[in-house]
Amino acid sequence: MPSHKLDLVYNGHPLQIDYFIRQGQGDANTLVCLHGLGCSKHDFVEALNHTELKAYPLVAFDFPGCGESPYPEDVTFGMDDLVELTHLVVMTLQLDDVIIIGHSMGGLVALLYAEKYGEHVKGFINVEGNLASEDCFFSREVVLHSFDYFSKTSLKELKHRLANSPNRGFQKYAENLERASKKAYFDSSLSLVDYSEHGNLIQRFLALRAPKLFVYGSENRTLSYLPALKASGCEMTEIPASNHFPFHDNPRAFYHAIAAFLEQGFSVQETSR
Repeated sequence: MPSHKLDLVYNGHPLQIDYFIRQGQGDANTLVCLHGLGCSKHDFVEALNHTELKAYPLVAFDFPGCGESPYPEDVTFGMDDLVELTHLVVMTLQLDDVIIIGHSMGGLVALLYAEKYGEHVKGFINVEGNLASEDCFFSREVVLHSFDYFSKTSLKELKHRLANSPNRGFQKYAENLERASKKAYFDSSLSLVDYSEHGNLIQRFLALRAPKLFVYGSENRTLSYLPALKASGCEMTEIPASNHFPFHDNPRAFYHAIAAFLEQGFSVQETSR
């Protein structure tokens, strides 16, 4: 899938956002994919190969400092900025009634976006998005040290650990980090940890009025808040043989779960899977 460049101006800063878009069929809602910390739009390319989703227009883009989107030297972007940038992309591409698929950090951005711009959101698929402090297993390593130490030492250690992991998703994450801006990763981590620790995110996620699905890998079924999500009536799906990157670990099951949720037509969800 060829990518395109979107030239935007945010708070006086010119930005170039790299994205891909696949046209759908009929009047299906557009799927907008938001990637995680240091990840990229490439995480969602496999969605284009799944016939169950072919009717849905699909957009994925790189946040500044990720993938092929540059990170300006004179900015410090946090989660609130990524929310506004998401809105700029949605408005510039003239999208409406979108269904957001947010992974990890992108799940938090999607949550904040749905709160602020809910009139544009028809549904929310949260793929292990940050909801609590325990979700900061990469970003917390960053905030414990200075940027200098992170950029010269801890990032190299993280890449080495991920590249040598037996898990395919972590290996793909290591590949993404080779394209990511060190400063963007550091800046995002600070904001991500702060929101995860103090943002009351579980309650805010459950309070969203849009139909929502929480997706998690089977190796993470011990997440402490899963029982609370289930008790609330939030729809949930566990992806077998998967960790934090189910779209890499088990893409067939992952996209089948998404298609099953979309086929429900977005009636209000009352039960958990």
